[in-house]
Amino acid sequence: MWFEEVARLLQAQPVRRVEMPEATAAAVLVPLYVAGGELWVLLTRRADHLFHHPGQYAFPGGARDDGDADEIATALRETREELGIPEEQVMILGHLDDLLTVTGFVISPVVGAIPYPHQLTPDPQEVAAVVPVPFSVIANPLLVEEQEFTWQGITLRAPVLHYGPHRIWGATARILQDLLSRLTGGTAPVVV
Repeated sequence: MWFEEVARLLQAQPVRRVEMPEATAAAVLVPLYVAGGELWVLLTRRADHLFHHPGQYAFPGGARDDGDADEIATALRETREELGIPEEQVMILGHLDDLLTVTGFVISPVVGAIPYPHQLTPDPQEVAAVVPVPFSVIANPLLVEEQEFTWQGITLRAPVLHYGPHRIWGATARILQDLLSRLTGGTAPVVV
């Protein structure tokens, strides 16, 4: 089965953890499924009125609550709250490297298989749109470029994935590059 192969590839490489007590611990679910014989990743576009990262493309997730046992519990709870996918319908496949963001979060990405077809009930307070992205798009280096951004006076270089009208950048693009690297056994796509 495809999910066994994905789990094997994810577990073949160590995961880098970031320990920063002053940062906010967060987790996201990287939801994968197969449709039409192709692997897909499910993203969301965050609602425009949100305080953190409004209108950006993201994985379901958020800050760890006191009641969350670990990053898996956070990712599953947030996925249920944002997309209506119950925890028991997600098969955990592995983890990706922790990611420190310029906004003070340490994100722990959890990779999970979700059922297809799915029954999604996006929370309109958090999710403006659900955006399925084929893995072949993520793996196409011609759709990835590096751009400069200025944040609080600091110039940063970051990957940007162009998918139709969607411009996926920041932590989400970096997580997608880590996923690509682990599943293809190579490096992330060359940035032009």
